[in-house]
Amino acid sequence: MKGLLVLYLVALAISWTTLSLDLASMMTGPRWIMTRTNSTVPVHLTTSYGLFQQCTSSSYEPGVVHCRSFPQRGVDCGGSPARNEDGKDDGVWAGVLWLTGQAGEAHGSTAGTASGGGKDADEELFGFCDAWRMAGYAQQLSLVFAFANLIALTLTLLGTANAGRGFRTEKLRSGWKVVAGLMVLQAFFMCVSSSLVAYEFHHDSRFAYDSKLDRAWVETVVAYALNLFIVIVLLLARATRAFRIAPGVEDGYEPIEDRRDVAA
Repeated sequence: MKGLLVLYLVALAISWTTLSLDLASMMTGPRWIMTRTNSTVPVHLTTSYGLFQQCTSSSYEPGVVHCRSFPQRGVDCGGSPARNEDGKDDGVWAGVLWLTGQAGEAHGSTAGTASGGGKDADEELFGFCDAWRMAGYAQQLSLVFAFANLIALTLTLLGTANAGRGFRTEKLRSGWKVVAGLMVLQAFFMCVSSSLVAYEFHHDSRFAYDSKLDRAWVETVVAYALNLFIVIVLLLARATRAFRIAPGVEDGYEPIEDRRDVAA
């Protein structure tokens, strides 16, 4: 029983860790992909991409960061690089982005690389933006399963700690299935979001030069790897009968030795 409690406590600690990493990947700003212009460009531009936001800073305005929602259909998925989806001019930043995109043409990229992506217009309309938004939705769904897993794991842990005090051990033995299932679902959606971002990072030309996968992407990968690790441990524990509870414990009694055997 003690080994089972320790296993659930470890699972609870890892669940809190993965939830923290999951939240950090969404709430610490746009830290999924970072791009920087090379030293040959007069204006040094740094752009950080998140699942729902893009922030840009430049040597043109030191210490000033401009953020906007991302992706936007009229800006990031084709159309005029100098206007957002409401038709309003983005000012100097759209111009800088456009100039950076023109610089990318010298390396074989298409027009509008920095603002509209490096794919054909028709493909882009149904490619980058849809994949990026799907990554955002998948990350949000992973949070739902993370909270559900914490609730299920806490209830299972409390029930295991109080086995033999009116709790049904059959339900305690099956509690790990719910926990493992929720952890797999959380890991699956985090894997989907990180895979979609990684795919666009390697295939979209706006990330072709001086780009790197940033901290939020790494946090997501670490989080779902930890989840899968604890699921494997739970399966191994099940295979080695670690969830077996001694007879008599479920009724609140311990088995008594036969005194006649001792006397003999």
